[in-house]
Amino acid sequence: MDGILVVERSATLSHLLKRTLSAAGIGARSELSSYLEAIDHLKRSADLEQPYRLLLIGAPARMTSEFGALLEFLCGPAVALPVLLMAHEKSPELMQFASNRPQANLVQWADFSRIPGAIRSLTPEPVDSPDEPAITVTGASQPGGIRILFVDDSQSVRLAYRQLLERNGFQVATAASLAEADAMAAKGDFDLAIVDYFLPDGNGDELCRRLSGKPGAPALAIITGTYREDVIKRCLDAGATECMFKNEAKELFLARVRSLGRQIQMQKSVESERQRLNGILGSVGDGVYGVDSVGIVTFINPTGLHLLGHADEADLVGKPAHASIHYAAEDGRPIESSESALGRAYADGQSLSGHETVFWKKSGEGIPVECTVLPLAIAQRREGSVVVFRDISDRKSAERLRWELAHDRLTGLANARHFGAALTQELNRRRDQGGYAAVLYIDIDRYNYIIDIAGAAGAEQLLVDVAGAIGKRLREGDVLARIEGDRLALLLSGVQLENLFPVADGFRELLHQCHYQVHGQTRHATASIGVAVISKDTPSSEYALEHARMACKGAKQRGRDQTEIYVGEHDARIAREIEAGWTDRLREALEQDRFIFLAQPIVPLAALPTQESAVEQRQGWRVNGTGVAGLEYLFEVLIRMVGKDGQLISPSVFVPLAERVGMMPKVDLWIISRLLRHLAGLKDLKAPIAFNVNLSTMTLADAESLALIEAAIKDSGVAARQLIFEITETSELTSLHVARRFISAVKKLGCRFALDDFGTGFSSFTHLRHLAVDFVKIEGSFVEGMASSELDRKMVASITQLAQSLQLQVVGEHVDSFATLAALRASGAEYAQGNYLGEPRPLLSIDFAALFPHR
Repeated sequence: MDGILVVERSATLSHLLKRTLSAAGIGARSELSSYLEAIDHLKRSADLEQPYRLLLIGAPARMTSEFGALLEFLCGPAVALPVLLMAHEKSPELMQFASNRPQANLVQWADFSRIPGAIRSLTPEPVDSPDEPAITVTGASQPGGIRILFVDDSQSVRLAYRQLLERNGFQVATAASLAEADAMAAKGDFDLAIVDYFLPDGNGDELCRRLSGKPGAPALAIITGTYREDVIKRCLDAGATECMFKNEAKELFLARVRSLGRQIQMQKSVESERQRLNGILGSVGDGVYGVDSVGIVTFINPTGLHLLGHADEADLVGKPAHASIHYAAEDGRPIESSESALGRAYADGQSLSGHETVFWKKSGEGIPVECTVLPLAIAQRREGSVVVFRDISDRKSAERLRWELAHDRLTGLANARHFGAALTQELNRRRDQGGYAAVLYIDIDRYNYIIDIAGAAGAEQLLVDVAGAIGKRLREGDVLARIEGDRLALLLSGVQLENLFPVADGFRELLHQCHYQVHGQTRHATASIGVAVISKDTPSSEYALEHARMACKGAKQRGRDQTEIYVGEHDARIAREIEAGWTDRLREALEQDRFIFLAQPIVPLAALPTQESAVEQRQGWRVNGTGVAGLEYLFEVLIRMVGKDGQLISPSVFVPLAERVGMMPKVDLWIISRLLRHLAGLKDLKAPIAFNVNLSTMTLADAESLALIEAAIKDSGVAARQLIFEITETSELTSLHVARRFISAVKKLGCRFALDDFGTGFSSFTHLRHLAVDFVKIEGSFVEGMASSELDRKMVASITQLAQSLQLQVVGEHVDSFATLAALRASGAEYAQGNYLGEPRPLLSIDFAALFPHR
């Protein structure tokens, strides 16, 4: 352990300290010349086992911000070491520090002879002296006598890692730049070079490239603070055999260095003893066996026998190596010799270096090994191969531990800790480079309910499938993590604000492809997604993640299966950029009539037979148009916006943005006027039909929109009862009396209203009590499970009875099979809607006269 860390900017005063301490028999010093370097070094030393007993700090003649920062850091909890300050005069700041901080003293330079006594008073245990050196440079008997060249431009980093490596038996030299390292490598005999990636005169991959092509070059490893895949790839391509990270635990760092050291030792041993096979067998500490040109074992050393669990070489010699040692893959699946890299190397006489595989012991237990295959030539004739192998179980365990520290075991995704680090890196990148990134908080809807009906295993498999589906769509640089439970977080690096909502909503729609099984029936999953934008002004990574979570909560409150972007009051610039682009796009879509209608039938159950074979299809829909006379058929009209590229844009994308920029009333008025025009063209149709259309809560609260809608209905000549306005049950009707006024006025014309997605929110009964609706549409997640779930059947039946007691008609959504249809009929509901009866089709393509030929 070093006794003292000296921090002094003046070379003269530093020399005076050296002489004073040496004369007093106090040695084992480390020196730094910068206060900020001292803070950085002390932070790193704390992570790498604090090596000091005392800090001796020379104060500047006048207080500086850097020295002030050091004093503030020393007053914190991170450093509990004794501190001796040397100063030209006793200023109030220094006196206050020395009196307030435990184990601190102040000595003036004029009294420098008091330094040894002050040190001994602060450190009851003697500090290391020249007679008891703190660091011993080890020889070949320690970790293989591995000589390491450590390259980093930070003095404190070099010092910290030199001390860590030397304490663990390695010989270490350091360099601060590419040029210095190149020169030292040319003169020295190093086994391993550990190189920082970012250096003042170039990048670490440049040094790897220079050294890797030279004879006798050391093994190369990169150490960096970044997780960027392009950096890691460049280094590996340049010849580095390992990539380490500065923020990983010191045990992992040392395990990787020892692993490299063992690999270096193995390669040295094989090369030096290659021409003397008997020497290899007698001296190397790894397993060694030989094979002839067809893969028959010719010899094996005692270590190899021990590792493979054999007592006698006769168990293996004379038998095929493939059949005896490496006959199966890691998962135990048998493989042919031609599938094995070792088998091909035997047959082709090729070398193989650092190959990782599984060897199988006599007991049938597999052990992970790293092996090297060297062709054996005697008198220039190929006589087979020599295989050197070693057990890497410990290294694999360390690698697995490191993986588990950063990943979720179930899904294989990054965990919250790793995601937080990636999010912090992205925030720093935005601060340096500008631009935007985004955090998506993804929460699977009704996950606890899925656990109840599909079981824990089924729910977990759904979570794995969701992770896999999203993972296939990620770009380089994006990070997907499991935060907790069924909640995932996705970091999208480098996004365009005007495309952010469609991109985020695309992930929501993607999850509709994921499903789970309940009693043999397939159920489709949905998720709610909250989005937060990251810019150079974002205060912290925690801020971004928390606001994405809040946005996700808002999406759930709007009815689940929604996407919502959080824009806070401090993000006005981001809001303007998002809104400006969408205001123009929506205005152009309205002016150019770039909206289209799809229609889906809502069929009266009384018109459908009780036997599936009797159900008729017309135009691809099961509507039984020749059914009971007098029944009214409903059709929900769905809106799609057509982008400039012709791509259809879901209302889940443009409706929230239209509401944000205040254009939803204009969109609703456009929809109503076009539907009235279409209904006017169906006046000769004998069958009673009505169109259901969603109405925004913003429109409900807009008095001008009410007047325009009333005028449009009156002027159309269409029977008002042919329009049924759907209000989402989860809508935030902040002013119920305003909504009631709108509904009352429009109902006087003859229009009707439906309460959509009933059962998903907390205000269901409040809406039923205060809003004069005519229909209740039960949320589809209850209906789709009716065929197999008694609980769902009871819930739907209860809602139906309640609605009918209020003289309301009931529509069941998400009817996806005849069995569900039958269960819904048994509940007493009047109408059914779902893909079993008919998927949405373009409204203009529907021949209503053909749907109802005899009516």
